[in-house]
Amino acid sequence: MTGSKPIKRDEIMGVLTLVLLFISVVGGREIGNYYAGYQEMTELKILFEVSEEELSRYILDLIEGGDPTLEIGLIIASPNADNAADIVTSPPDYVNRWLIGLTVSPVVVNQPEASDMELNMYLEDNLVEKEHYNFDKQKISYISYTKRSFKLDIEDLEEFRRLVEESSKAHGGEVKVMFQGRVHVHLLFLDTWLPYTVTRYPLVSSPRPDYVDSVWRSYTEESISSLKINEAGYVLVEFRNPMRLHSLVENVTCSILKDDKIEMNITKNVKIPPDSTGQYIFSFSLTKPGNYTYRLISNARVLAEGDEHLSVIP
Repeated sequence: MTGSKPIKRDEIMGVLTLVLLFISVVGGREIGNYYAGYQEMTELKILFEVSEEELSRYILDLIEGGDPTLEIGLIIASPNADNAADIVTSPPDYVNRWLIGLTVSPVVVNQPEASDMELNMYLEDNLVEKEHYNFDKQKISYISYTKRSFKLDIEDLEEFRRLVEESSKAHGGEVKVMFQGRVHVHLLFLDTWLPYTVTRYPLVSSPRPDYVDSVWRSYTEESISSLKINEAGYVLVEFRNPMRLHSLVENVTCSILKDDKIEMNITKNVKIPPDSTGQYIFSFSLTKPGNYTYRLISNARVLAEGDEHLSVIP
């Protein structure tokens, strides 16, 4: 009966050496990939998403004495991504590496997690809130927003109301709100803080144009103080859109009055780009002699009353 050939010690040591070498190579590669992923993560940024409608609701509830909750979204993005479209067109490098790995070779990608958040809130460049919020770790995606909700503790609510009212009055119902801060981001046992900044221009009251100037005119002269019956004329009105982001689309009515009674209403759909002016013509032809004035109305608000009278003569 033939006996088994004993395994030599040198052979065992050779096999163990190969195993250890394999583990070292694979482990070293994984550690290298891990630290490379962490380095990439430190160069990313956070997109802080809050809709103008949500922010408008929050501000109005707050100044009316409520205790509202603000809903926002966080997403990790490349440094050159500034909006939702860039999220798709400019994915982070670790995502590109994962997509390549699907067709080339298996690549394990560690998805970052987000926890605490530092937040500074500015209203018309005035700091109105500075807070640190504690959150549990949560996976943060590159393609869909991670939702967060929190309450802002505005210490000087009267000053907040004053800033909102002054801004709304100066900018046609629009206010400027900016959020700046950092989010605590983790990759396994390493972590870093990624910055974010976002500016929104929510509407807190009905948008309206600013009245600049107006004058009576005929179609043959620059400005007039009288017209004949049935002769065509018009009121030339200049408006300004004081909003910085939103275009203005508003119906404006020019009422022609005689003895404080409305003789005619002419309505125009006024469209003005942000922070711009526009001129509009309100045409008329009057059939009764007398002295006339005009009044400009938008959204049941009187924008201006004509200072000069127009005499209509036979």
